Amino acid sequence: MDGVGSVSQCPINPGESFTYRFNASEGGTHWWHAHSGTFRTDGLYGALIVLEDDPDLPRISRDFLVLLQDWQREDSLDTYLRVEWEASRFSYGYDNYSECYYNKRQADGTEIGPVPFVSGLINGKGRRFYDVGPEAEDPNVPLELFEVRRGDTYRFRVISAAMIYAYRLSIDRHELTMIATDGNRISGQGAESFIINTGERYDFYITANQRVDNYWIRAETLEETDIYGTTVLPHSAKAILHYQGAQANQDPRTSRRTCTNASKCTVVNCPFRNYTSANFMQCVNVHQLSSAQPQTVPQFDSDEPEKWEEHFINFHFAANDLNGAQRSSVNGHRFVPPTAPPAVDRKGVGITPCLDSECGGEKFCECTYHINITYGNVVQLVLYNMGAGGSINGTAHPVHIHGHHFYVLDMGFPEYDNGSGTFVAHNADIDCAGFKNCNARGWVDHLWKNGGKPGLNTANPPLKDTVIVPVGGYVVLRFRADNPGWWFMHCHIEIHQVEGMAMMIREGTEGQMNRPPPNFPTCGTFDWSSQEFKRAEKGYGPSGWTSDQRTKFGYGIGAGIGICFFIALAVLACVYREKIKSFCCSAYERV
Repeated sequence: MDGVGSVSQCPINPGESFTYRFNASEGGTHWWHAHSGTFRTDGLYGALIVLEDDPDLPRISRDFLVLLQDWQREDSLDTYLRVEWEASRFSYGYDNYSECYYNKRQADGTEIGPVPFVSGLINGKGRRFYDVGPEAEDPNVPLELFEVRRGDTYRFRVISAAMIYAYRLSIDRHELTMIATDGNRISGQGAESFIINTGERYDFYITANQRVDNYWIRAETLEETDIYGTTVLPHSAKAILHYQGAQANQDPRTSRRTCTNASKCTVVNCPFRNYTSANFMQCVNVHQLSSAQPQTVPQFDSDEPEKWEEHFINFHFAANDLNGAQRSSVNGHRFVPPTAPPAVDRKGVGITPCLDSECGGEKFCECTYHINITYGNVVQLVLYNMGAGGSINGTAHPVHIHGHHFYVLDMGFPEYDNGSGTFVAHNADIDCAGFKNCNARGWVDHLWKNGGKPGLNTANPPLKDTVIVPVGGYVVLRFRADNPGWWFMHCHIEIHQVEGMAMMIREGTEGQMNRPPPNFPTCGTFDWSSQEFKRAEKGYGPSGWTSDQRTKFGYGIGAGIGICFFIALAVLACVYREKIKSFCCSAYERV
């Protein structure tokens, strides 16, 4: 159980409470949040930090928590409905027909942000509004301030709770050392900045080795151009790194360091292969990071080929059959949440089935999509983002898998224009075979099956639970199926998840899954047999349902009384048979 409403439990209704108990076995930076509707974006989330000793790190003077959010003026449900109704062009107001909104584009020319960026928050604080025209800023609104002492080292735990936008985070004039992602330690990776997608967590430390002053902490969006190729400035959320002894209550006047050919800026976790050479920024993609501890990645075993399985899953926008509109989907399935959580119900009555007649091949359908994996197997997932909705007008998707941390072994990118660095064509490793939606395909090279793809990072790959899937590309993940249950898997951009870019993993058989605790709440459809009804008639009393033992005991008493009654009746019949016969005959004559 990990708290996903309609998957591992019933949603927690108003007026109810739900107590979670667990062993804090996974150290690091985590968070809790709602999965129903758009409640998370409206504020139902928080940090969950599991402290641990790490002698390999330098002496840390203090931990700082950084919660990132993108904030809209309207309720998050209204933001989602603008996209669902295909009315996002009117995001500046339904009465404004002179200025329509069009998605901005990142460095590879693909789209980000189906609605305008209004404001960004760091730990709930922000002062800028980006609306039509010049940005509005109230300098009297306080920003989050992190106080440091010169010469000391500080750890920052960054969590992105954003609804839509990815952020590139940096601290003016300070080099970052990346040390963890999604709660898992990585070997120290120097960076000028890093990109964090919604749902991800990244930890880094800095040494306060600059002159005593105030410095900007910047979380900037990835927007670079509009649809016409015109350069646009990124939006940002800001906080302040304040050195003890610097002037208080004064905004920084610093700028981020200049990237040059001689001193390039390293950017970690890019959702594309690289920036253009003219930007002097060098990407370190997530699969190029290394785990801080030695890892033994499970492999294909030719002696037990049945212990290996590989699944190709397309997280993309698929064209529906009704009007051709692009909808968030997984392998062409728009997810319909179960009406009863399968981890509790165990009968599947709350699941909308995915029928082959409606969902097969390239068809678009709406159902409770899931895949089955076998307990104990080595599972390799190839998540890709291709097809009609995974091209130049597509969006990179941060995909989160519940129930597991996984090894990130490889990332494949599309073909880019050598000059501009923008998207040209899908990666040729996946065999779309000319199909429009490219649902559930496979490797072009059949020798790559069973983990045979060259270039996989199996030495000490990073462990994560959320990973970005680039537009027109793919990511290769691997884990051992050692946690039986029903697990949610979804794009963490909340608009995409609610619209249907989600699925479930059914790991193991029902007999291998842990049973719910006694009196665990159920919801959704209820069904019972006539035999169960008859038992309930006999076993229900003022104090409620009786146990099976009491019911069986009650059946035993009833059966005993019944047998004794019929024996006595038979004895009486034998003794008084003549009188009974005379009585019956006289009664017959009277009739």
